[in-house]
This record gives sequence, structure tokens and C-alpha cells, in this order.
Amino acid sequence: MVNHIKAIHQFNINQIAGKHDTRNISIDCEGKVILLTSTKKRRKYHHSIFYDAEWGVKKIIIPPSKEPFHYAQPLGENWLLVNANAKNDTTHNAFVYDENLNLISYFHMGDGIEDVQTTKDGDIWTSYFDEGVFGNSIGASGLLCFDKKGVKIFDFVRFVQTPSNNEIPFIDDCYALNVYSNQAVYLYYYSDFPLLAIHNMTDYELFNHEPLKKTPIVGSHAFSIWKDNILFGHGYNHKGQIHLYSFQNKKIQSYLPVTEENDIINYDYSVGRKYKLFLVCKDDIYLVDIRDVI
Repeated sequence: MVNHIKAIHQFNINQIAGKHDTRNISIDCEGKVILLTSTKKRRKYHHSIFYDAEWGVKKIIIPPSKEPFHYAQPLGENWLLVNANAKNDTTHNAFVYDENLNLISYFHMGDGIEDVQTTKDGDIWTSYFDEGVFGNSIGASGLLCFDKKGVKIFDFVRFVQTPSNNEIPFIDDCYALNVYSNQAVYLYYYSDFPLLAIHNMTDYELFNHEPLKKTPIVGSHAFSIWKDNILFGHGYNHKGQIHLYSFQNKKIQSYLPVTEENDIINYDYSVGRKYKLFLVCKDDIYLVDIRDVI
């Protein structure tokens, strides 16, 4: 029998954002939800950011653009908007807007972007799915980090090719990324499915445990982490469940998330950062904090 775990309702997307064509949900460096919506009108894309501020949800309307944005992240006092696709290696697909929503810089971040997460220091960690890794793009690295000006400061392939790091598998598709802090970044990736921690862009810990490669964890696209435990969203199988894995005893405990009224949450997908795992169920977002689970 699978145990139940309470998930706390955060908000209803439609009640906050109203009508829109597409949406993307991400998390900032403090663990707050960022909702990015897009609506196409007269050949231009109209984007809004809904951000969990101290006094409530703040709405930021981005000036209309000719291209869609798939990711939004704070970059100091500014906002970074990113298109996951780039036509070629000179196409600008990352755009930085200041507090007054003036476009102040833009640069190329590669094609086939899976996720974008920024740090307090302004580092931009970017992961890539298989089309980026196997395409004609800088995304072939699988994981890059840029500074706030768009200069590449970390390249995963070069990191792995360092003689002391040659036990690390290459990335075919970076399924899940968790930029925990300025110093610690975790990733889980195809095809070997290890859990890798990168510290200060120079050191690493490789957790190449067999349970990470098997059902029910294998194929997960999001996770949260706390001390010696990691909470995965569902993988290829066991849809709707979440799975707590212990690095110490290498055991898995599976849970069905439920509402505060004990109704099962058959969530569609999850988004994780730091110790928070957000579950998206149709138009509702729920939170499971791994610290409460353990």
C-alpha cells in the first residue's frame, strides 16, 4: 500500500492569470513560484509574469515580442526571458529587461533548452534536452552556465573531460536540474541516470546508484533535495506518485500526494528546486516540502 502525503494548495493558475495560450512554471533561487504566460495577438507574443512577492502575487507585463518566451527568471533586479529554441548559433534567444521593462541586453544561449535557473549571484544555469545535445548548438554540452552578460563560464563537456572527472557520464538529455545555491547544482540525466552534484563549478559528487536507474524513479523530470534525501516526481511509470530516496540506505518510499481534504492529486507534472517540489494538476499548483516528508 502506498502512503499518502499532504500537499498544500498554492494557487489556481486561471484565477491569477486569466485567459492565455501557453504557460510555464519555474522557481526562483528562493523557492518562489514564477508563472509565465503567453498569448499571441497580431503576430506578436504578449507575455506576463506572475511572481510571488511578499505582499502578494505581482504581475509584470513584458513588452510584446516577435518570438515566444518559455522561461522567466530574475537576474538581480532585472528579468531574464528565454526562448527555448534558436534557429542558428547566432540567434539571440535570451533577453534581459530592467525594472522599467526596458530591453537592456540580449545574447545567444543555444537551441533545445530544457530548463533555465538563475542564482542570487546572477549565474544562469541552462540545461538541454536531446535535440539541443545532438543538434548543431552549444547545447551539445548538455549543461552550461552563463554570467549575467551571457558569457559562458561553465561547460559540462569540458568539466567531464578533465582527467580527474572522467567517471562522470556525458549528458544525452538533462531530465531534471536543481540549482540549489550559488555553490551547489544538482542534475539527473539520460541515459545513465545518475544524480550528480557540482560544487563551485570545480568539484563533484556522483551518485550512480542502481535504484536511480529503475522504476519507479527512472525518467523523473523534477526533484527536490534535503540533506541525504531526494524527492522525485514521477518517472516513466507510477504516474501521480512521488518517491523519496535515501542516499544512506539506498531505499525508496513512494507516496500518493493528497489535498488537505484527503483527495488524491493526480498531478500532470512537477517542478522542483531546493527542498520544494511543486505539483501541477490541471490549473492548480500544490507544494510538497521534502523537509515535511522526512
